[in-house]
Amino acid sequence: MQQHYLISGDSFEILSKINSRVDAVIVDPPYNTANKNTKILKGRKARSSDFGKWDYFADREYLDFTEKWIGLIKPILKVNGNLLVFCKLEYISDIKRIYEKLGFRHHGTIIWHKTNPAPQIRKTGFLSSCEAIIWATNGFDNSKISYTFNFSKQNEMHNFVETPICMGKERTAHPTQKPKKILSHLIKIFTNEKDWILDCFAGSGTTAEAANELKRNSINIEADKGYFDLMKKRLSSLENTKIVRIKDTKKVITK
Repeated sequence: MQQHYLISGDSFEILSKINSRVDAVIVDPPYNTANKNTKILKGRKARSSDFGKWDYFADREYLDFTEKWIGLIKPILKVNGNLLVFCKLEYISDIKRIYEKLGFRHHGTIIWHKTNPAPQIRKTGFLSSCEAIIWATNGFDNSKISYTFNFSKQNEMHNFVETPICMGKERTAHPTQKPKKILSHLIKIFTNEKDWILDCFAGSGTTAEAANELKRNSINIEADKGYFDLMKKRLSSLENTKIVRIKDTKKVITK
């Protein structure tokens, strides 16, 4: 049976306490894209980009933040384990440069096209309909260990994924929630059954839910208490979910 650890607290503090190793890290970290603008949409709920203080950084501060969390996940991720990072297009080169400096090897960039992005109210620019998922491995030595990559049908392996943003029953209160369809797609390709996945910016728990359905295990860390409670409620029907206190983080065991 799969296992899912849920840990409430700051990732920087928690990651340094984890002794176990995981097969993949799949994360949707802050984008540094929040702003105070609110879009008034006729016949629809007003749309705000003020996601919360967790998504506000100065540019240099954001890059330092990124380098810090990637440095902390490196000793937890197995050699040649996969790292998948959601990011906005403008930061692809910066994040790639950071993880290559830390010993990761870049393999590719996947573009997620949102088929129902927020409309442009002022009509002075393009709709923000694309985000990136960048893929790297923790080092790379093909003569000893190969990374996990489960190639499916040719028409399912494009580096371009199209889905709507979360709507209807799937939608939670988390403002930047990613569709489960995308997480499931990545999990199928970059992990195998019984593997362990780390998500240190777990939000509403989409990674854990998708992992459970695909017979994978997960470690999920969320700093915001409100979103952690949302994740805990969302996953409450799973008998194999364990709430772990920060002081007990060393008891998180992956096999």
